[in-house]
This record gives sequence, structure tokens and C-alpha cells, in this order.
Amino acid sequence: MSKPTTKTELLKTHAAELVKQFIEYDGADRPSKVYTAMSGAKHGEPCEVTEYIYRGPVTTQIQARKEGYATWDSAWDADFTVSEV
Repeated sequence: MSKPTTKTELLKTHAAELVKQFIEYDGADRPSKVYTAMSGAKHGEPCEVTEYIYRGPVTTQIQARKEGYATWDSAWDADFTVSEV
């Protein structure tokens, strides 16, 4: 599939292709942001990001979730050990 140029194309790509994810954790070791990109995404290419808001400072109950768009950071690729298809 070619590189997506719109948000809709990016979403369709994630539904039909392999993806990679990077997870940022907050101070309580809970996922705060999850970045999702095509498995072959390079630095600066578009990706989806999901941000989580929790009910309290240590609870794991999610109060809210917001989805948006960001760019992939190639530094996040350093720990991957699986080969690309």
C-alpha cells in the first residue's frame, strides 16, 4: 500500500496492514499515550496517538480517552527485534 496522505487513509491502513506501537508510561507506570504506525513507517511519518486520562493518581480506571494524530519518532524503533515483512 502506498503512503497514506489523509487521516482517513491512515486509519484504513492500520485496519488492513501490519502496525507497530510505542507506549509512553506515566509516573504510576500506566500507559499514558500509545502511538500506532504502519510497520514500515519512518521518522516524521504520520501515526495515530491515543491518550488516556485516569480517575486518580494511582488507579487503573480510565476516565477518558482521546485519539489524535502525531508523527512517528525513529528513536522508538531501536528496541524492535522482529523483521519487517
